[in-house]
Amino acid sequence: MRAWFARLPIHRKLVALALTVTTTALIAAVVGLTAADVARFRSTASDGARGVAQLVAEDSVAAIVFSDDIAAAKSLQALKSLPVIQLGCLYRTDDTLLATFEREGHRCPEVPRDVQTWRGLDVTVPVTRNGTRVGTVLVERTLSDLASRVMITLMVGGVMLVAAAALAFFLATRLQRIVSQPIIELADAAAKIGQGERYELPAISAPPDETGTLVRAFEGMVQRLLQSNEALRAEVDERRRMQVERETLLAREREANRLKDEFLAAVSHELRTPLNAILGWTHILGAAEVQDETVRKAVAALSRSAHAQNRVIQDLLDVSRIITGKLELAPAPLDLRTVVESVMELIRPIADAKGVRVDLRLPDAPCPVYGDYDRLRQVVQNLLSNAVKFTPAQGVVIVRISEEGAAFNLTVSDTGIGISSRFLPHVFERFRQADASTTRGYGGLGLGLAIVKELIEQHGGTVSANSPGPGLGSTFTVTLPRFAGVPAELPRQKSGAIEAVPPLHGVKVLAVDDNADSLEVVTKILHDAGASVQPAASGAEALSYLRERTVDVVLCDLAMPQMDGFEVLHRIRQIEGANGRATPVFAVSAFASADDRIRSLAAGFSGHVAKPWSAPDLIRIVAGAAVSE
Repeated sequence: MRAWFARLPIHRKLVALALTVTTTALIAAVVGLTAADVARFRSTASDGARGVAQLVAEDSVAAIVFSDDIAAAKSLQALKSLPVIQLGCLYRTDDTLLATFEREGHRCPEVPRDVQTWRGLDVTVPVTRNGTRVGTVLVERTLSDLASRVMITLMVGGVMLVAAAALAFFLATRLQRIVSQPIIELADAAAKIGQGERYELPAISAPPDETGTLVRAFEGMVQRLLQSNEALRAEVDERRRMQVERETLLAREREANRLKDEFLAAVSHELRTPLNAILGWTHILGAAEVQDETVRKAVAALSRSAHAQNRVIQDLLDVSRIITGKLELAPAPLDLRTVVESVMELIRPIADAKGVRVDLRLPDAPCPVYGDYDRLRQVVQNLLSNAVKFTPAQGVVIVRISEEGAAFNLTVSDTGIGISSRFLPHVFERFRQADASTTRGYGGLGLGLAIVKELIEQHGGTVSANSPGPGLGSTFTVTLPRFAGVPAELPRQKSGAIEAVPPLHGVKVLAVDDNADSLEVVTKILHDAGASVQPAASGAEALSYLRERTVDVVLCDLAMPQMDGFEVLHRIRQIEGANGRATPVFAVSAFASADDRIRSLAAGFSGHVAKPWSAPDLIRIVAGAAVSE
């Protein structure tokens, strides 16, 4: 359309523009009038149907009170004389039908309802006696007469549109010459430039207006164009060459990023899968009655190490998302105090075990900010974990929130090893550590504080670090803007407190996973919680089981050979299509990114459980799905 319009001569463009504007305005007017007429008609039809229903209601009081279905039917027969009334239904107080008037193809619903569609509308009116409702009348009115009304309106509008377009065309064809003729002459003269050896602009007559100015400017441009033509051609060729090189480099960079993302996803999957089994068995061993102190210490050490490895994996993935710009926030109004309190529930036992005292100082008034609860919780957890890790026994960590103008300051101070003045400017850089030697006393990749800085800046805040020097402790200050639009009562966010694990007695679960260790640990955990668990090592084995039996919940891995989790879900829905069942099916996968979760939900999974999962959380998910199912 644009190319066709661009090829038109200017005088035709002016005519086309006039016609387009006129036609568009008239079409908009006709559509608006038609819509308004339809709205008025529907409103009038609704009022009329409600009036009819009201008359029937007044005439049916005695019939409903004495449950006289014959009298009630006679009351409804009066509707037969109204062709637009398709249905009349009289209900008792308990919404059961007493009498009906039904035209062919229409049936009274089981309970009265108010429904409006393009074909008709249902109107309900209560039947009252002495101010008390004794029943309900439902009247359905067809809107078949609306179509003819709309057609007439559109036909009138069409006639007006044609007449107005003809008038606009007549006026435009006569007035366009005033504007287009001088421009046409200039265009013809410009087309002749370059046809001979000498590039001279033919003489043209220009009126004393902007067109004359354009002609003189064009003459000067021709001279400058001849002088710079060769230089311009050389420059264009150079730019094209550079553009080709740039596109080649960008293509290589995109391919490198794609390969890097695939590699990180594969690494994450391969690390999370065995980690899931480690955490699952440490949970099982930790819950068992173990008498040997050495075994208890080993279980505790395994659990700490597994959680530390999971934290390293998550930090690596977060840094990758930050670098590629794929880290997204889900902000909402929240109380900053609840974020700190939830993290304290996790950090305090660790600090107590190490002999570090944590002093929490929070204001009494709410501290409203606008942010992502989970990401802010990650920030606070990183700062507190570092403070406890780098503070020796008998040391103190102080956490406080203070208000400063239109912002809140979250300060984490410790009496730990401190930071040297040489390293302090680099403390928030990625992969930087104060002691990177093989004899360093503290582990980690040097990513936690870099992630803190990125997350806080995405929230519109700042973070800073201060330390008097080695051995003198350090202080980290996070500043977040106050959210002025928050209501008086801030929504309480989820707490880190451990909730009671519900029993799974009588719940039948089908667990599908090609990894034997993962399948065994999920079977053991759910069985100990009271569930009846059927393990399946492949999608084919799971489908064979479901063809003969039913279960309450299905937990299905995604990455499996021959048949992945998405295909398993599709086959399950095909099997259940015949009997109308829809068993909750959860994706349980080591692919744990936000994109993976969105893909699972879009495919039809009831939820996405990332490996390594928490045993109590998995039990709660199964319990909740079994109850809702």
